[in-house]
Amino acid sequence: MRYAILLLTLFLLAVPAAQAGADAPALVERPDWQAHFDAAGVTGVMVIQKEGSPQILVSNAKRAATPYLPASTFKILNALIALDCGAVSGPDEVFPYDGQPRFLPEWNADLTLRQAFALSCVPVYQDIARRIGPTRMAKGVAAAGYGNADITGGIDRFWLEGGLRISALEQVAFLGRLNRHALPFNKDAMDTVLALMTVEQTPDHALLAKTGWATRATPQIGWYVGMVKRGPDTFSFALNIDIASPEQAKSRQTIARAILQAEGIL
Repeated sequence: MRYAILLLTLFLLAVPAAQAGADAPALVERPDWQAHFDAAGVTGVMVIQKEGSPQILVSNAKRAATPYLPASTFKILNALIALDCGAVSGPDEVFPYDGQPRFLPEWNADLTLRQAFALSCVPVYQDIARRIGPTRMAKGVAAAGYGNADITGGIDRFWLEGGLRISALEQVAFLGRLNRHALPFNKDAMDTVLALMTVEQTPDHALLAKTGWATRATPQIGWYVGMVKRGPDTFSFALNIDIASPEQAKSRQTIARAILQAEGIL
């Protein structure tokens, strides 16, 4: 009798797992997208998923599943955690300039959270990470299901040169949860970050996006991730490329936009 009960229990536990596998979106390879990477002379991948679609479009399934340092694309989650836990009061909180020369001239100024996000100001977001602290940061990254959730390597460096890794497929899954407000953060924090991400607004669509450039990786990795809202539809996307020279960094947006336009999304 106990053996029968054990078998039934194992069966019931296995059913949800099997159903979850059956419900997982199918990867559909789009080798035609490779022409855009070839034209730019770079190696990379593009992933797109329409909200609610049972399919994920990828240009290269192997690379789509390969994890890389997120670099400044982590500012999306960094801002979410900071706003949710109160480490930052809101998008207009000012971060005073410390007077030290920074990588970009635009960073050498007092900046609000909103401005620092738009300018991708690393020192401001390093300050934010220190405010959050290791305990709250580790909890937030794990709860969000962000990549491998590894924050080793320094509280203000783990996404730049430490242990954190995320794939293009994981980026798209994370962005989808943000779009659905299905992350473990308060709604105001998620709405604020979605507003921070908005880089283009037209009568037809809104483009929400963030760049990233892992300069300490070998090879260097460039990211462009985000979503396009068009009518009732939302398309999450993630692109990454190998960067061999600074000039290639521009290809992140160029390739992503070309593919999104070719698909009638942008």
